[in-house]
Amino acid sequence: MSTRVSVRDRLIDWAEERLPLSELFSFLSHFGFVTVPLDTRQPLRALLAHLDQSAMPDHVRGPQILGALMAMLFGFEALTGVLLAFHYRPTSEAAHESTLAIVRDIPVGGLIHALHAWGATLLVLVVVLRLARLFWDGLWRAPRELLWMSAVALVWLSMQFSFTGGLLPWDVNGYWSTVRGLEVVYALPLVGPVLSFLLGGRVIGEDVLTRFFVLHVVVLPMFWTAALYVTFATLRRTGLGQTTLQVPNRRTTTFREHRHDLALVALFLFAVLVTLAVLVPFPFGAAADPYSTPASARPPWYMGAVFVVQEHVPLGSWFVGGILLVLAFGVLTLPWWAPRAEAKLGEARLRLAGLATIAVWLVLSLLAVLLDRP
Repeated sequence: MSTRVSVRDRLIDWAEERLPLSELFSFLSHFGFVTVPLDTRQPLRALLAHLDQSAMPDHVRGPQILGALMAMLFGFEALTGVLLAFHYRPTSEAAHESTLAIVRDIPVGGLIHALHAWGATLLVLVVVLRLARLFWDGLWRAPRELLWMSAVALVWLSMQFSFTGGLLPWDVNGYWSTVRGLEVVYALPLVGPVLSFLLGGRVIGEDVLTRFFVLHVVVLPMFWTAALYVTFATLRRTGLGQTTLQVPNRRTTTFREHRHDLALVALFLFAVLVTLAVLVPFPFGAAADPYSTPASARPPWYMGAVFVVQEHVPLGSWFVGGILLVLAFGVLTLPWWAPRAEAKLGEARLRLAGLATIAVWLVLSLLAVLLDRP
């Protein structure tokens, strides 16, 4: 008795004769969600059947799912960003008008705009939390240096996503937030003058808007995807080892169950974003006026700590900026100097020093909101 072959299986078999589907699937799996070794010598259907029964490592469960959550948010931002780009016009004359048309006239355009804005905020929060978790678990140690460096890169790139996207609506809130943010960046030694030249000058106009648009939709997504690839490729090679979040005698989870869990997480994430978009609509103000500075102008919240230091520490922005650059470079190169610091201070004290640094950053960020309020 012959078994009936489904349309999907016939399509897979047809494509299998013409493309190395197993190799393509293996490559795409390096961008997340599949963390077990794959045998690309098998046909794709056999590979997927074997994958469904494969046991998943512990580091993809529970609080350690932040990496998958980060990838989901990026995919969600890419999808909503493409939908917004269909109607957006990146010129100083048309940017606000086209964004207003999206929010007001396009069906569900306002919801998509709010989802995209809140998704960017959540993405920054998730990558920062993930970096803190990697530090707490000591996952900067060899052989996971690339995992740490890619996590730092993802934090920086996510902030740049949010920063460049904030200017694109060309409303008064985004415009003056960008102005204050660029003042922080331009005050940094060496980096500031170079960025000023690359972005088209210190005055925000047509050139800066065009460059921000290209960075936001082309350059930054390419670098973010590359950093995501390095992250998950490193995880597949080295794993996470024994971390403080692992639970002994945990029941083995198959990839099929893991896939269902990811679907539930994605559904919950979408529900959170929709709830935020509906209950706390992202502010969209009047068109930007370069000649009228609002008293409440502040840089984005994640740059608030630097803004407070540069504005209120009487050492000169150039000197303070130099210190900040050293600190940023120190975070990136932590796998090389932290072992010596850990040997002197001990693991617990090093962790406390990291938590204290985060606490200081949060306090300064809060001060940026509260100080000099109109």
